[in-house]
Amino acid sequence: MVDGLDSLSEDTPSSFEDYVRARNPTLMGYEHVPRLVSVAQRIADGELTRVIVMEPPRYFKTEVFSRLFPSYYLRRYPPRMVGLASYGADLAWSISEEARDYFTQDGGKLNFNTSAKKRWRTSRTGEMWAAGAGGPILGFGYNLGIVDDPQDPEKAHSLIYQLRFEDWWSRKWISRMEPGASLLVVMQRLGPNDAIDFLFRREVGEDTDLAPEHWHVVLCDEIKSNERMGNWDGPMGLPPTCTLEPDARKNGQPLAPSRMTLDQVVHAQTAAGLYTKSTQRQQRPTVPEGDYWEKGWFNDTYETLPDEAYNLGWDWDLAYTKEERNSASAGIQSARGPGKSDVCKVYIEDLTWDWLEFPEMITFLKARTGPHFIENKASGKSAKQSLEREGLSVKEVDVKGDKLARANNVQPVVSNKRVLVKRSIVRRLLQGDRQGLLNVRAEDLALGRGDLDLNDAFVQAVTRHVGRRKGKRVRAFSLGQQPITEFNGTHVNGRTIISVGAP
Repeated sequence: MVDGLDSLSEDTPSSFEDYVRARNPTLMGYEHVPRLVSVAQRIADGELTRVIVMEPPRYFKTEVFSRLFPSYYLRRYPPRMVGLASYGADLAWSISEEARDYFTQDGGKLNFNTSAKKRWRTSRTGEMWAAGAGGPILGFGYNLGIVDDPQDPEKAHSLIYQLRFEDWWSRKWISRMEPGASLLVVMQRLGPNDAIDFLFRREVGEDTDLAPEHWHVVLCDEIKSNERMGNWDGPMGLPPTCTLEPDARKNGQPLAPSRMTLDQVVHAQTAAGLYTKSTQRQQRPTVPEGDYWEKGWFNDTYETLPDEAYNLGWDWDLAYTKEERNSASAGIQSARGPGKSDVCKVYIEDLTWDWLEFPEMITFLKARTGPHFIENKASGKSAKQSLEREGLSVKEVDVKGDKLARANNVQPVVSNKRVLVKRSIVRRLLQGDRQGLLNVRAEDLALGRGDLDLNDAFVQAVTRHVGRRKGKRVRAFSLGQQPITEFNGTHVNGRTIISVGAP
């Protein structure tokens, strides 16, 4: 019941299934769609009020939940309000327009004074409005709030956009709920730090003291699997406050064989690559599997930067492109504690990364209080001069050697737990999509490949505070749990270890 708005329309279809069959007759023929329609029906009936649907692209989740369902909902409850958000305002408006067209089929009546795709109203004061996730919502409210693909896949690995969604959800989207409103989140998983991960972390009280929402989760993995979806204690690794929609398929069966056979799905997943397969198609983002930095080295954290800390500044690994597969501009804000460089603590206060072109990068840096530090290298002078011409105070850090040699220089500092990370950012530092330190492999450092931008900024920051050690490097990391103290170009645990001289 929603504040007396439950008087049914005289032309209400008997069920959402009938409504779907009347408007998109072929849809119910796909094996997974009746399950989705059943979930939507229970939302309309008030049995479910918090629902997350995880489904691969191109399997009709938007057609069912964002076009057909809002139109059915407003035919059933004409005075109510539906809000729709997607990662782009234009996309959200287009979906709203198509929902409006469904609504008007077979006699659904609009208030034609307010019938635009951004916001259209029924003849009985109900309405549907659409907005971009992360953007303004004005003063609208909703009884049914639908968030459909709130993050652009091309920006899913950007920390800026991750934090923007989290802020938008907390400050704008939730604040527009009417009493008794229902929430529906529909999306493909995009990474270990995407919108769904954020909602699950909120569910267990991470970074918030809010009460749990008790999400009902609908898992539509492209090939049925019993693999856990997280490391919590609930069903299949979900947070314990969540429930899981039953799936009658047997392990190994495809989601909709009449749309894509098992052979076709396997071929498509193989072509997509391991990351896309596990994340967007199987709805289980991969866990970082690097072998260089160990999670246990970062167990000691802090809440507030100590008063005795000094030399606070941003260390940058800068790039001049925003192409996703190229380098990001990454920064680490850090300070050091008292004592000599061989015993002092290093404090990691903040971090960021994004794929930016030069003008955006300048704005990116100016938004953060300096001083700013960049690597002292052959191209560093021109970079330093370019940044100073833009009004930035820039200093250079003497960092020598290849990426592995530089990391080897500071790894003993980290392994001895002299690097402390602010508690609120330690997860992003270690597990951030593509850029997290736990993704870093020694082989990639040696070959200079992969997403090492945040790693390079981190290494530069620690180097700035502790300096460059002289003489032979002693490596702290291990492979296969066998400690390694030296590199001699030999085979260790079946792998070739590359010799690295002192920088």
